[in-house]
Amino acid sequence: MSKRNFSIDKQGPITTLSLNWPDRANAMGLDFSQECLAVLGKIAADPELRVLIVTGKDAIFCGGGDLFEIMSPEPSEIERDYELVRGFNRVAERLHYFDVPVIAAVNGPAVGGGAGIALACDIAIASEGARYDIFFGRLGLSAADVGVPWLLSRLIGSMRASFYLHTGSTITAQAGLQMGVFAEVLKGEKLMQRAIELALQIAGNSTKDVARMTKLSLRHGAQMDFRANLEYEAYVQTVAFQSRSHKLRIGEYRQKLSSKGKK
Repeated sequence: MSKRNFSIDKQGPITTLSLNWPDRANAMGLDFSQECLAVLGKIAADPELRVLIVTGKDAIFCGGGDLFEIMSPEPSEIERDYELVRGFNRVAERLHYFDVPVIAAVNGPAVGGGAGIALACDIAIASEGARYDIFFGRLGLSAADVGVPWLLSRLIGSMRASFYLHTGSTITAQAGLQMGVFAEVLKGEKLMQRAIELALQIAGNSTKDVARMTKLSLRHGAQMDFRANLEYEAYVQTVAFQSRSHKLRIGEYRQKLSSKGKK
């Protein structure tokens, strides 16, 4: 059983979390969930944190479940398998509802549950060599894993999600860009630079609390009907109207407009 070595790089308000065991295809092993959740908890405790970037080291984002560590042709305990899958799911859930925006910098293949990790993030950008390999069925497994069916169907629609889940086809970087799975596709050497640029833009665009309100509205709004969502947004925006950052920024904008009008 191999230990998963997560690499953490903090640059001011931006933290990059890298899956850093490329010799095992950055795949998820028996202790992956426990270790990853602990690392995410540590990152979330940083009061300066504004944006989290998740990526993989070398040429692969995440190889999904480690075929040699969590899977076996021999009989296995159903309780162990159940807790294992639930653990992977908790990682996707943690990222999906993380307090700050999360950018997936998909630097290469994201296989099976690895695709779920990327899909759970708020924004995904990809290198030209990135792809989502949704081939659970080829291993005799259900595609209902790490949130992939739920997340993918909301991004590309149930018809196309069914196509990829049932056929086990690959979503290439360019196809993913066209379908809205990826926000941008870049040359590999420019991927992390662009991820940092986006993270700094997000961090400078609003305060941490306001960014959290936007994320909560996106997450909860997906589960509400339109009328309920509008009521929720009214509450959230009213709180934002009272925030110190809004008062400061609206004062600055009004001052700029007044100065322009006097010229």
